[in-house]
Amino acid sequence: MSDLFYTVFYCAGALIMCAVTLLLARRGIHMLQLESYYLRQYVKHMLKGVLPLLCICGLACLSYAFFNSADIFILPVCIILILPFALKKRQEIKPLKYTARVKRMLCLYALIILAVCALCVWRGFYYPIYLLPAFNTALVFLSALAAKPLEWGIREGYILSASRRLKKRPDLKIVGITGSYGKTSVKFILSAILKQKYSVLTPPSSYNTTMGVVRVIRERLALDDQIFICEMGARHKGDIKDICRFVHPDCAIITSIGPQHLETFGSMERLRDSKFELIEGLKSGGTAFFPRGNEYAEQMYERARCEKYYFGFVKDSLASAEDISSGPQGSEFTLILGGQSVRCHTKLLGRHNIQNILAAAACAYKLGLSLEQIERGICGLEPVEHRLKIIASYPMTVIDDAFNSSPNGARAALEVLAQFKGRRIIVTPGFVELGPKQDEYHFQLGCQIAESADIAILVLPERTAEIKRGLLEQGFEPEKIYEARSLKEAAGLLEGIGLPGDTVLFENDLPDNYA
Repeated sequence: MSDLFYTVFYCAGALIMCAVTLLLARRGIHMLQLESYYLRQYVKHMLKGVLPLLCICGLACLSYAFFNSADIFILPVCIILILPFALKKRQEIKPLKYTARVKRMLCLYALIILAVCALCVWRGFYYPIYLLPAFNTALVFLSALAAKPLEWGIREGYILSASRRLKKRPDLKIVGITGSYGKTSVKFILSAILKQKYSVLTPPSSYNTTMGVVRVIRERLALDDQIFICEMGARHKGDIKDICRFVHPDCAIITSIGPQHLETFGSMERLRDSKFELIEGLKSGGTAFFPRGNEYAEQMYERARCEKYYFGFVKDSLASAEDISSGPQGSEFTLILGGQSVRCHTKLLGRHNIQNILAAAACAYKLGLSLEQIERGICGLEPVEHRLKIIASYPMTVIDDAFNSSPNGARAALEVLAQFKGRRIIVTPGFVELGPKQDEYHFQLGCQIAESADIAILVLPERTAEIKRGLLEQGFEPEKIYEARSLKEAAGLLEGIGLPGDTVLFENDLPDNYA
């Protein structure tokens, strides 16, 4: 064959392999986005997929020996073996968001690929091009690392802009909310109550990262807003402190402290200290609210050097509840607030939601709302998306509790499930980010399911083995345990075994970076 043919062949092959690599890059950048752009967490998850690609590329290159230096065969072998990985469609729970940051990273990634290819073509050595897909993870990592100085500069610019907007609003009251679970529920409950008197800026969904908060301030803060409710999430120590650099709350609500994100925090003590960053970030003269009966929250209460109050089911709390009745239609209770009492009804399910209401009521009371205004706000509450919300009632009742489950949240959800009549079915993939404690909490979950459900559908058997063991140890019938490879498959099973009158609890969606 002529030199021209080889040149054209190799150049075309290089373009094909570049395209395949770019297809794989989307998956890598999606994982990085799900990990909030923390490179260490990204590498840990993506290493799982490197070995198969390395093996495939290694086999493809070994084909060189079998064709007696006829290296023209290597490229087709590489493409045939790697293309299925690049074209494989995945059912994504949280799709990749093509933000400006993602677009910049894709451009930088493409430039790196083109630079490698140009160097290889110039040197007449094409084999590294064939291996590009196998090193996709490393290339995404390299792109993110190279972009870090630029991204830091852009990030700080946005933070400065948000900070300036807040400084122009000294009249604006800011409420910071954090905790291991219940943050978003308390945010929307508090918003509904405060709107009985004030104009309130409430971020949509779970906008609780630094840049999420910045975006809300820059895009949504209006001149007539009187109160800004700022939800603050944390997966690493320092995350809340980072938000408090420019958001200085007047009030702080700690919703709960429990096992959540232990994989990144490492211990309950580090998790507790991370949440305490909100208390440390309060304005001078600020007020803090803590849940009564929570060991770690009570430790925080003792450390706090500010005006502080408890809420919970103990009478000496600022906000407490008694005469509680809870069922499938909602809850009724007597709210005791600042020495006064009023009977309240809410559509929200579960005792834990009453605790969330108490947190919001205590804060609203200190912000000047009357007992009547608070009661009116409570009566008008609507369930929050994916947090114990009934989404269908015929022929089966479906309870959607699919957002970011935790051991305490799952226990509360199972208490709600137990209140329903008929057969009770749970669909769950278990928990994530609990580190070495994950098996222990999965076993406990299995024991709790055995007490509340009649049928269990476990998603991803390799992740839910300890849940199954807990079920079986509690005497749960093996034939009533079903296993599925995905939520879609679980829904298919449900169609086959579900009957009119059943109640189905969807407890947690498994994030794409764990699926």
